[in-house]
Amino acid sequence: MSKPITEDLFTFSGRRNRKSYFLYFVAVMIVLAIVWGVAAAADSVVLMGIAGVISLALTISSLAVGAQRCRDFGWTGWAILIQMIPAVGFIFACAMLFVPGNVGENRYGPDPIPGR
Repeated sequence: MSKPITEDLFTFSGRRNRKSYFLYFVAVMIVLAIVWGVAAAADSVVLMGIAGVISLALTISSLAVGAQRCRDFGWTGWAILIQMIPAVGFIFACAMLFVPGNVGENRYGPDPIPGR
């Protein structure tokens, strides 16, 4: 069983496995498309402001989830900042989807998939 995508969204500690990481980002993209689509269709400054606040919250949450994913394969959470480097960041973001996490407990916590 995978870690639920709504668990530890704003916590920069712990670990997150590949499946949970991927499903979280799919959910974020859907939410952002809906929020910005509604705000753009309404053509309202107030809705654009609300959409901006929601986007900021999701950005902070995305950094936390990315830090958890980095910890799953034994790197520090600060490694998520590699994604801000052009070209290299895209490759790193894709690699985070495919690099398997450490089996069992590592220095950042227990395995997010119990019984593995």
